[in-house]
Amino acid sequence: MDNCDLNLYAEPLPQISLKELVDSGDDLFTRCVEGKKPLLITKAYEVFPSLATWSPEFLRQKIGSKIIHVMTSKTGLFQEYYDETKMSFSDYVNEIEADNPNPARKLYMGSQPVAQFFPELLPDIHFDNLLPKDRPGLRDLWYGPGGNTTGLHFDPQYNFFIQLYGPKRFLLSEPSSFSNLSPRSAFSTYPRVTDFNPLKPDFTRFPKARQVKFYDVTMEPGSILYLAPYWWHQVMSYSTIISLNIWLETPKLMAERGSLQMFPTYLKAFLGKTLFAEKRPKKSAQT
Repeated sequence: MDNCDLNLYAEPLPQISLKELVDSGDDLFTRCVEGKKPLLITKAYEVFPSLATWSPEFLRQKIGSKIIHVMTSKTGLFQEYYDETKMSFSDYVNEIEADNPNPARKLYMGSQPVAQFFPELLPDIHFDNLLPKDRPGLRDLWYGPGGNTTGLHFDPQYNFFIQLYGPKRFLLSEPSSFSNLSPRSAFSTYPRVTDFNPLKPDFTRFPKARQVKFYDVTMEPGSILYLAPYWWHQVMSYSTIISLNIWLETPKLMAERGSLQMFPTYLKAFLGKTLFAEKRPKKSAQT
């Protein structure tokens, strides 16, 4: 495991067991959103014991030899530094479980929309029954070997991240760290990203990053991390992992610097849809 002298918050990340949260009668989503910071929810298997059945073998039985989209990287860093390939799920499993995997080709089946690619898994998620139905969102599947990591970035959506197999490590920093982390231009292709790596800090290039504090959280199977919008996070896998995350519909304009950072991206997407709609041919009177 990577080690460095991280500048940590004085208090640990707040946490609560899922059973305690359910028994309290509080609305889970409302409690998380009103807290305005990440929350580690533990012991999910006490409430949903069938979630403990998620394993590589469980996925093999469910998915079989279906063709999947796989991210590939030479370094194990999966941000924009990767290519994508298609392969059968069984071939993917064989390659990541090989005794001598190809060191020049790191693979990761990450961020796969379940409804689109694996609808057979939807009935087995269960936790989403505790979330509001009026905030539709994606459910994404992550399954990959150890040695993979993301860069430090933020997401603009409400996010419930469910760890189902193997541990996963998160480094988290609050949205107010924005200016000290020197993210890329709001007009760049990846405006949610900073090139600062807290595990290998370059304080010559990022001197203000010395002021940034982090939560260092290892998620064990059966734990759920609520990630509030615009919180910075870097995610690492040190062994085979299976994870699910559930995105929920989120207001695009929020009182965070990251929200302004995303505005050019939203505007570009809106104009693209508008221009595309304007170029569509008119239907004839016969159709």
